[in-house]
Amino acid sequence: MSAARSIGGPARSLFTLLASALGWALVVPVAWLVPKRRNWIAVIGRQDGQFLDNAKYFFLQAHALAPGARLVFVSERAGVVALITGAGREALCFPGVRSAWFLMRCGTVVVDEASWYRRMRYFLLIRARVVQLWHGVGCKWIEIQQWRREAGAFGWASHPVVLAARLLFYRLIGRRARYAMVATTSAFYRDEVFEPAFLASHYPVTGYPRNDFALSLEGPDRELAWRNVDRSISSKLAGWALEGKKLVLVAPTFRDSGTLPMHLDALALESIDAFGETHGVEFLFKFHPSERNADQIRGRHFHVCSRDSDVYPLLPHASALVTDYSSISMDFLWVDKPLLFLVPENDDYASSDRGLQFEPRTMMPGPIVSSWPLLLPALLDAWSNDGHVAERAALRRQAFDDLPQSQATSRIIAFARAKRWFCPRSQ
Repeated sequence: MSAARSIGGPARSLFTLLASALGWALVVPVAWLVPKRRNWIAVIGRQDGQFLDNAKYFFLQAHALAPGARLVFVSERAGVVALITGAGREALCFPGVRSAWFLMRCGTVVVDEASWYRRMRYFLLIRARVVQLWHGVGCKWIEIQQWRREAGAFGWASHPVVLAARLLFYRLIGRRARYAMVATTSAFYRDEVFEPAFLASHYPVTGYPRNDFALSLEGPDRELAWRNVDRSISSKLAGWALEGKKLVLVAPTFRDSGTLPMHLDALALESIDAFGETHGVEFLFKFHPSERNADQIRGRHFHVCSRDSDVYPLLPHASALVTDYSSISMDFLWVDKPLLFLVPENDDYASSDRGLQFEPRTMMPGPIVSSWPLLLPALLDAWSNDGHVAERAALRRQAFDDLPQSQATSRIIAFARAKRWFCPRSQ
């Protein structure tokens, strides 16, 4: 979702600006004077503190890799805090006195999207080093590159005068922050995407912690990683494997324009369900948490992941992924199984929703079809004769430099330690 859409109308913007003025006047002077603890690391979950994506997997993996550090997951969700503390790890609920004090004192904070600055967190963390593990690599414009190219009804927000005012506003409220480090996935993505999109001191190529799919985790941390995977699906994996079922993950891009995702109308759903019955296929649907047009999904062979559940541990169990423009297709390259793309003819995503930095077909190593009647037989063909193995491998090298993703967190920590952002001993 673009910043133009997420900031809100004039009244909300004015309130945000006034709150930021209080932050600069009252919070920053105190936060500037409070001594930092170099080995205290805050991990802030995306949006309102969900236990997902790179933040989640960095938090779980870093305990073994940085034994001298104090790692605390900060969330606005009491359920997330209870989940983590119940597993023996440390989490704090924000806002609160303890969490605010911790943020003011921590030396490093790890985030994986843009809204971490909200609710005065930017001002509490004014002297902390912020490490950004952005939540996706794909073909869409992001951050400043996107703000210059807003699409559809928000195109006016990219006018040079409006953009200049937006950038000043974003700097004042913390939306346009300078990061100590933006983790990147390859030299290509560093040069083409991340450096032009973010303000940062460093852009090391590290990979993404989530693309280990929890496979390297052991014991309680592995159990915790699976705890917020949709139980109605994870509990059936063993049974489906015994039955020889194939699992197809369907993950559409969220569309700000509000259109039906992937043309999943009643007729398409009926044909997909019949296909599943005939060919022993179970369809796992994962929609964006903000998606409200998919509530009609019903079928004997349909399984809709709960909105806030973690889908990444399920990826190695999938026999194929069906998507359109979602960056999850890049992560699925590590599974090395068929990718199929449903892009309707005359699709207006780039003009109505989000601009695309790259020609999408150069980022789609698999069959590209325009409808479900064409996709379903293409799925069978992909399983019987997968002709895109070399194409997927080439894109994986471009997107990830073929670096093992199980080592992403260790690379991030090694880089931070080399910069002396935190130290291995307890303090």
